[in-house]
Amino acid sequence: MSESVRIERGWIFVHGTRQDDGTIELGTASELRFSPFEAMSQRQETPITWSHILTASVQRLAFWRR
Repeated sequence: MSESVRIERGWIFVHGTRQDDGTIELGTASELRFSPFEAMSQRQETPITWSHILTASVQRLAFWRR
């Protein structure tokens, strides 16, 4: 399932759309963007792992230190 998740500049992008009941339907043409903090609270509903969150957090630190 990690092929539906990508990380860029500290943001976690999930290929999917949010349905009316709040769940996420994976594999659609849309993308949802999460910060590492948002990803921690949404982790149960998405295929985001702790390694994705850690990687995005480190990228954010490196990006903002420039």
